[in-house]
Amino acid sequence: MLAPALQIGATFLSAGGQFARGAAMKTIGQRRKQASEFEAKQLEQEAEQSRGVGMRAAEDEQLKTRLVNSTALARAAASGAGASDPTVINILARTAGEGEHRRAVALYQGEAQARFDLMRAAAARTEGDIAEADAKSAQKFSTIS
Repeated sequence: MLAPALQIGATFLSAGGQFARGAAMKTIGQRRKQASEFEAKQLEQEAEQSRGVGMRAAEDEQLKTRLVNSTALARAAASGAGASDPTVINILARTAGEGEHRRAVALYQGEAQARFDLMRAAAARTEGDIAEADAKSAQKFSTIS
């Protein structure tokens, strides 16, 4: 008579343990999703910072180009050559073109880093979604068993 009672008690304890395990798995999945979401937000902030750094570097390149052209023009004037001299115009145009190229490269690098950060953010969110879905499945399996 004692054996059936012990068996029923063990069954209830086992079922309680399964429910507790399922609840714990759900909680773990939710926490993983929260952590992934936090990481994703951080990466999105990094993306904005990368864009800003690229824009600042582009502005610096533009400023350098103006400075170089201003210096070249001043030297040309000091040497007696005029601003409309073909050699001076060619030098200024070449310097402006090189400066524009460097500005564009700086913008591209900032944007490329931002895109990379945003892809990492999307991956972090996907990991969180998968962890949450896995935890729900595990909870459901624990409840069924």
